[in-house]
Amino acid sequence: MTTRAATAAAICAAVLLTGTACTSGDDGPTTSAKKSAPATPTPTASAEPAADAVEDPYADTVTKAPKIDRKTIASFANGRFGRVIPFKGGLHKGRLGIALNCEGKGTVKVEVPALGMTSVEECADGEVATTYNETEVSVTAPDAYVHVTGTSEVRWSISAGQ
Repeated sequence: MTTRAATAAAICAAVLLTGTACTSGDDGPTTSAKKSAPATPTPTASAEPAADAVEDPYADTVTKAPKIDRKTIASFANGRFGRVIPFKGGLHKGRLGIALNCEGKGTVKVEVPALGMTSVEECADGEVATTYNETEVSVTAPDAYVHVTGTSEVRWSISAGQ
């Protein structure tokens, strides 16, 4: 085999690896590209949840405010120690729901002074505790708020809706 033929064979071998065909002759290698079948499109991931997926309305996290099945009038996430959170638009007659998530060893106290409502929730280290409370509101209170106080090792998130 001549050097020219050996070089042509080597080039052919390299070209074959790229999916084209070669022929060898005295004039050197010639290539003819093979057309491959069109690629099948790959499915893309959808941002929509599956139709049978059930979403937990009170997410197991304190870094996001829990979801609530009412119009949200107050929310706060990743809270620590104490915070006063005003109810947007105040309180109106009807049901008030409050969802609370907390994590860490200690307690979280939730107060709605306009209703005389207070609850204390126990929180655990290494897991998110979730609570949901509802109460009937029989008065209107335009300047109402929720006051949340946690002990030093506790982080919390809260949502209130009406």
